[in-house]
Amino acid sequence: MSSVLSSGKNSRLYKRLVYDMQIAQSVQAFQGSMALQSTFVIEATPRPGHTVEELQKVIDEEIAKLQQEPPSMREVQRALNQYEASFYDRMERVGGFGGKADQLNAYYTNTGNPDWFNEDLGRYRSLSPSDISAAAAEFLPANRRVELTVMPEKRQ
Repeated sequence: MSSVLSSGKNSRLYKRLVYDMQIAQSVQAFQGSMALQSTFVIEATPRPGHTVEELQKVIDEEIAKLQQEPPSMREVQRALNQYEASFYDRMERVGGFGGKADQLNAYYTNTGNPDWFNEDLGRYRSLSPSDISAAAAEFLPANRRVELTVMPEKRQ
């Protein structure tokens, strides 16, 4: 869902908010899995002269559209390609955060198998466009979210 919504310049939110409407400086969406919970975050920064409310309206429209209409196979393939490229990028780094050791450790911790990449990739490859719409409907309902707006202090 997050890749379809905001990964790359042709993603739904980025294209609409940043390029087409030019009301946002940036937008990103990401999902974070944890042992007992998961979060899905959408961050958007309005361009000067535009409001958070304008962005929220468009974001809500795009989420509703994704819930009702599956993404195209092209969108799904683009998301899969980005996922694979990101994995290989992490595996090329030996040290530091997010490198090979972190990836192998995460797989071992979560599955008991440090070599679980093929199974992990298989989960993504088996997704259909309708799976993504169903997940959006289940996990992104408008009545189950927390909205946080951070505004800069006004100068005195």
